[in-house]
Amino acid sequence: MGFYLIQRWIHQQQLRADRMGAWVLQLLHSMQRLLHVGLWTSRAFVRMRWLARPAVMHVVIRQIYFTGVQSFFMVALIAALVGGLAVYNIAVFARSVQDLSLIGSLINSILVQEIAPLIVTFFFLLRSGIAMITEVGHMQVRGEVVYLHSLGISLYEYIYMPRVLASALSGLILTFIFVLVSIWMGGLMLSWMYVVNFSEFLLEVQRGTELNEVLAMFLKGTLYPMVACIFLIDQGRNVGHDPNQIPVRVSSGVLGVVIILMVLTVVFDVCWSWLWNL
Repeated sequence: MGFYLIQRWIHQQQLRADRMGAWVLQLLHSMQRLLHVGLWTSRAFVRMRWLARPAVMHVVIRQIYFTGVQSFFMVALIAALVGGLAVYNIAVFARSVQDLSLIGSLINSILVQEIAPLIVTFFFLLRSGIAMITEVGHMQVRGEVVYLHSLGISLYEYIYMPRVLASALSGLILTFIFVLVSIWMGGLMLSWMYVVNFSEFLLEVQRGTELNEVLAMFLKGTLYPMVACIFLIDQGRNVGHDPNQIPVRVSSGVLGVVIILMVLTVVFDVCWSWLWNL
């Protein structure tokens, strides 16, 4: 009886080890695919051939318009509501502890570096990410990818690179707009509520702004949407020829981007603090 229990326990441990090994191998394979797409997309961008190709430029402009221009007013509205309230509460807290110098440091540490890039990327995920997976997935199902490849057209230059470039540029600009609208809206709310004078508020924000915080905002505003776009494109590429896989890839893509952003935020903050303090 005891030998049977030991044998059963060993068998259970082997099954757990097999599941863990399969999960690790799947994770490494996914990372390898993402790295492959990122490297070849970067290569297509650096070669700059797309500048002389009207078809590729048309895709780039269309993606920038869809991802960035059409999202401008919605991002500005979210910034006015969410960002403005965040700025207002930060200033009220700083006034309650009678230390207005906290306004600039807290706004730059919380809003500029963390909230703005994440909210813009989440908005990109909901606004364009789902459409991107669906579009690339339908290209796979209809055989357009195979047809373009048979004609010698680079998929990375014509399909993937324009979307990654548009996501990076749009994320950078929309993050800056989010921060700008949030600060001004929060300052106006403070002035209307007679909490802090508007000019005094802007002066405290300027005093608390440091170069590393601004650079971190621009890097995150570019990096987060770009990494999310690469992951979403990879999900669309894995649809294959089965249209029923599109909604599956959409759900896994949204969940995967959320997890990646959480991990990337922690890794970026730790590495950035370490590099800046060298």
